[in-house]
Parts: sequence; structure tokens; C-alpha cells
Amino acid sequence: MADPPFSAADFHKVVHKQVVNAAFETLADAKLDWTLVAPFLDAAHEICRADFQEGARLRLHPARGDGGESEAAAETEEAFLSIAVADREDGETWLSESYWLSDIALADGDPEEVRRLAAALERSLAKVKAWLAEREAASPGGAESPPGQPEQQ
Repeated sequence: MADPPFSAADFHKVVHKQVVNAAFETLADAKLDWTLVAPFLDAAHEICRADFQEGARLRLHPARGDGGESEAAAETEEAFLSIAVADREDGETWLSESYWLSDIALADGDPEEVRRLAAALERSLAKVKAWLAEREAASPGGAESPPGQPEQQ
């Protein structure tokens, strides 16, 4: 039986649970009193928070990277969201997860919320298509600038 998709709340709690579990395991082995453990847990929270603020990257993708050639966007089943967090000191990625947008949207099982989300996604898609149309009209066949970047002259 397949695991149910993550809910929006689960998505946000994954990192917290991983850090807490690792801290508990390490500190349990040391047999420290809770008054000595609590500061370590607080420090771990601050480290994770800072890693997210300084080194996290959220992206939407048209195809899952499989280590080989990616599928063409036209052949992709659907878009997915990825999150990657790197350590601030050594740049090593310590969290890398991806989720299908539809799994995120349907996770809570509320049809009204899904309808509102679908409408919001349609508005977002309209903005993306308008941005593409502007770039194509401004420089047919030319290099496109990323959002928020000036056009190359």
C-alpha cells in the first residue's frame, strides 16, 4: 500500500522532525539531564533556521532529475517543487526533497480549498505566460532574461 501524500503541514514539519530525532538520539547516548539537553536543541533550531534563511533553495521544475537526461517539458507528467538546503559553512546539501504540485494541492482533501488553489494556480500560470509573451515579443529568438533581471541589449 502506498504512503499517503504529504499534507502541507507535514511538508513544513519534515526538517524539524529530522533535526529533533537526530538531536534526541545523540543526546540520549550521552545520558545528559534535560536541563543540559535543552540548550543543544535550541542551538540546533537556530542553525537550521539560519541554514534555511541563507542557503535554502525552492524551485519549481517541469521534470524530475534522474541523474540522466531530463524529460522534455512537453513530455513531463506535471510540475514539482523541490527544496534543497545547504550548510552555510561547507555548502554541503543536508536536505533535498521534492513533491509533485498535485500531491501538495490535494493533501488536505478539502474540495473547496483545492478549487481556490486551482484558481490561484491558473492566475499564476497566466502571469508566467504573460512574462514569456513579453520576452518573445521583445527579443524574438534572442536570449531571455530571468524574472527581475534587465533585458540584455
